[in-house]
Amino acid sequence: MRMTQGIRLAVVLGLLASGTACSGGEGASGDGKVQLTLLSHYGSHPAKDGLDKMLEQWNKENPDIQVKSEVVKFDDLLTTLTVRQTGGRGADIVSAYGLWGGQLQKANVLAKVPDDVAKGINSKYSPAALGAVTTGGTLLGYPTELNTYGLFYNKKILAAAGVTKPPATWAELQETAKKVAKRDAKGNVQVEGLSLIQDGDNKSAHPFLSLLDSAGGTFLGPDGKAQFDNAQGKSALRLEADLAAAKATDPSISPVKQFRSGGVAMAIQAGWWVGSLKTQMAGKYSDVGVAPIPGPTAGSKGSLAYGFFMGVNQRSKHSEEAWKFLAWLNDHQTDSGVTGMGQYLADMGLIPPRTADAATLKKSLKDPNLVPIYDAAEYAMPEPNMPGAYEAKTALHNSIMTVLSDGKSPDEALAQAAKAVKPQ
Repeated sequence: MRMTQGIRLAVVLGLLASGTACSGGEGASGDGKVQLTLLSHYGSHPAKDGLDKMLEQWNKENPDIQVKSEVVKFDDLLTTLTVRQTGGRGADIVSAYGLWGGQLQKANVLAKVPDDVAKGINSKYSPAALGAVTTGGTLLGYPTELNTYGLFYNKKILAAAGVTKPPATWAELQETAKKVAKRDAKGNVQVEGLSLIQDGDNKSAHPFLSLLDSAGGTFLGPDGKAQFDNAQGKSALRLEADLAAAKATDPSISPVKQFRSGGVAMAIQAGWWVGSLKTQMAGKYSDVGVAPIPGPTAGSKGSLAYGFFMGVNQRSKHSEEAWKFLAWLNDHQTDSGVTGMGQYLADMGLIPPRTADAATLKKSLKDPNLVPIYDAAEYAMPEPNMPGAYEAKTALHNSIMTVLSDGKSPDEALAQAAKAVKPQ
């Protein structure tokens, strides 16, 4: 799913600091049944319908352990998780963005994953999925949503400029972006060569981190210190600065609005965009191609992986039953030979984080644009989620924008961003 703005961490951290005792869920009903609550952001079709269907199956097969879904908008999810926790109304099972993991772990919101459950997860899920939901060596829960980044391109726009295949190196990426970019006599953008902006939260960071990964660089170290202010980071941001100076990229252009109408030739975007473009472009979706994000040299490539997870509230009175339900939710098989959760995620255009599910579903992918998105799960840089990671990403975004919008030196911008990173 897309990351959106408006996560009010300052407010949230203040709430976390004032935490009080919490029962977690609604406890046992008068007839001895255990009632569990699951808090998530799955409030619209097809996410809500698919989850509700699995909950109905569980509740029918397990009359003594009933699970009720509670839904809030994604923008309100972190605040709701923490406010309910401090008010003693925390849900037994929580679905959360991996980037928040360090904050939730630091605030003692999440229960420890049982050793046997953790062993199974570590052996069955992709490295990218595990990395996105592991903080300081501690697994937070079952990986669920997983997104990686790819290079989306308009085949017709590239072909009209004489480009017959997507760029495979940074040099080709620069050349192609400059070749296809168009402006009118007044300087207004008609076609942006390459969009380096994503839709939503910290909108310039994820494309940059994908390029950084393609150069062999790293965002943050295990201690939370900046790792991007080095040769790899500088080369990646210089690439972006060159494109901005050549007017081949423009941060004022929204790719999610203008790619579908032919106003953007290429964009570094997350895999969820495939499903959106199919709906928005209808018959014109055949013009869309997706390729790996190229690196500095032939054969090098990069991506960023971010994920969600489901874990158990540390204060739940029924943690054993909650883990039992989560094990079923993520392990039960369907007639198609994959898990119910894997099929549920695939139906939404997301990568199933379970290795076997992804391998099985990849064999029958009808859309070739999903292949590079799936492949990237094997090499993508997992988005770090230790305490302070969100603030670090915000600092990086702010510095990148001074380069793209104001022409600031890439080296100075990265030094400023690295200085602003404060490990917690």
